[in-house]
Amino acid sequence: MQQVLPIAARRALPKNVVEALIELSNFFRQLCSKVNKPSDLKDIQERIVLTLCHLEKIFPMSFFDIMEHLPIHLAEEALLAGPVQFRWMYPIERFLFTLKEYVRNRAHPEASIAKGYLMEECMTFCARYLDEVETKSNRPDRNYDGDNDFGRPLGKGIKIRLDGVTRAQAHSYVLMNTDAVTPFRNQHLQILAHQMPNRNSHYIQKLHNQTFHKWFKEYVQMERRTLNRVFSDEINTLADGPHEFGRRFKGYFINGFRFRTKKGENNKTTQNSGIMMDANTMNYASARDKNPQSGEERFYGVLTDVIQIRYTNDLKFILFKGDWINNRMGLKKVEFKFTLVNFNHLLYKNNIVGDEPFIFAQHARQVCYVQDPSDLGWHVVLHMTVRDLFDMYSKDSRRPTIVPQVELYERQHFDDTVYQNDEDVAWVREGVDGTEVDINEKENDVDMEECD
Repeated sequence: MQQVLPIAARRALPKNVVEALIELSNFFRQLCSKVNKPSDLKDIQERIVLTLCHLEKIFPMSFFDIMEHLPIHLAEEALLAGPVQFRWMYPIERFLFTLKEYVRNRAHPEASIAKGYLMEECMTFCARYLDEVETKSNRPDRNYDGDNDFGRPLGKGIKIRLDGVTRAQAHSYVLMNTDAVTPFRNQHLQILAHQMPNRNSHYIQKLHNQTFHKWFKEYVQMERRTLNRVFSDEINTLADGPHEFGRRFKGYFINGFRFRTKKGENNKTTQNSGIMMDANTMNYASARDKNPQSGEERFYGVLTDVIQIRYTNDLKFILFKGDWINNRMGLKKVEFKFTLVNFNHLLYKNNIVGDEPFIFAQHARQVCYVQDPSDLGWHVVLHMTVRDLFDMYSKDSRRPTIVPQVELYERQHFDDTVYQNDEDVAWVREGVDGTEVDINEKENDVDMEECD
């Protein structure tokens, strides 16, 4: 209901029916999200009344029993009792399935369940004293990324020799996104602009991307040899370039996601190859545009390769290589505010040195692509949330990972505002087990404080 129903009904039903179903789906998606603010819950509480009125115009009155009236009270319950993840029946139903598995003698099911439960409790109690042994109670998360900013690979990987183009592309991306190299990049752009005053900025930027890594190496070596100039160890290492050998991995865990290459999903029913990143870029209306606009732009793609390049044993980088969508021809916003992409329109097709197919692994976010049933060449983008983790969205103004895809009415769920009012303090939790939420009544209103 929260993800697939709006996509399936988008072209199959009349517009007024689709709008009502999407509004209902948005209500449950916001209600069940991992992060909710009281203002959001009050907003959907007011909106669900109009949504049900729209549904009453479509379905017969005999369809509306007590179950269809229930959504009226769900948002209010969340305001009073907390997030629905603590109160819904899914954990209970899963545990009932576990209890049924304890039954070995069908003539005495109660005794079998009691005995199986007692054995499970005893094993859990003993496992708590086995710190160095992995058990059910202390095993890592499913998508455990090593509790660091660099993640961990899926498997040991294989040693590969980087071809000239791949090595130059990866090295150029590292140089273009390293803060220590920024003064050298600016200097190179000034030299190119001085040498070619009649060329526009688009051409100069393109030439800069293709030649900077070579110029940077020659410049540092010449300065050290002729002027005895002293550079930092990082600059000297980056100027020498990466080693010709690297490592290739079939997948990677980072940012709480499990990423797999597109090739590694051929025999799987799951999809972990969709990637997305936000980048600051220069937007040109055409090749002759003299006034490009700089701003943040979102790029979608498919992960094709995960490689590690090594400058020294202490300086290594994990890079994701992807097939990136050309936003001018392969990206569109359609009715009901869906985002669609077309993989027939890619940014880089010739595989030349000036291409930028690589990104740092820590900059990647995961998305899922659902093929549009009415136009098979296009895919609807669905944004994924992190498994087993809860995004910290509080007064530290960190950006949440939950991104609403479909909004038919103007309402901003998430933004980067620093909230000062107690009414807008978000629910925050990092895990399901053992997490406590304080609910205090203050002036006949719900005061939701942050959880430690």
